Amino acid sequence: MADTRCQSECEVWVRGWLSKKFGQGFTEKNIGLTTGGRFKFDAVSDDGTVLVSISTSRSLMSSGKRGVGKMMKLRGDMLFLALSPKARKIMLFTEPCMYEACLREKAKGRTPLDIEFQHVALPEDLAAKLASSRECSSREVRPIHQAVRLPLAAGSTSSTIGGVNGDG
Repeated sequence: MADTRCQSECEVWVRGWLSKKFGQGFTEKNIGLTTGGRFKFDAVSDDGTVLVSISTSRSLMSSGKRGVGKMMKLRGDMLFLALSPKARKIMLFTEPCMYEACLREKAKGRTPLDIEFQHVALPEDLAAKLASSRECSSREVRPIHQAVRLPLAAGSTSSTIGGVNGDG
């Protein structure tokens, strides 16, 4: 199972960065929503005036395809920011490619207007650790494509399950 401690470590670092930027502490915190529910935000300022959702994801999967599921997760985060009480609402990205992908979405009018998008670069050692963790997670879910060879049956032309014509 993937080790997500690195993502947590990144969030801790980002909360420290936010504390320096805004001159107050930031913690992970459950906040009441305008709809009556609650949501745990990655970073909330001590005075409650700044709510932040942190993304350490890249916009592309290891296969090079667009990370549609990753974008859907971010849209969910944006929904909860939109449902939160009046505060400064920020989506903070540690990966430039995801930051740029979300800016493109914003330019198309596909994100809430009151949510700011910001990018912060992780320190090199933490960024390298995150990349390594991401690669390890990717290997866990990457399918292994191997043909299964079986002994040839009398009259068969293929010893591979699922031959081209489905006759294998």
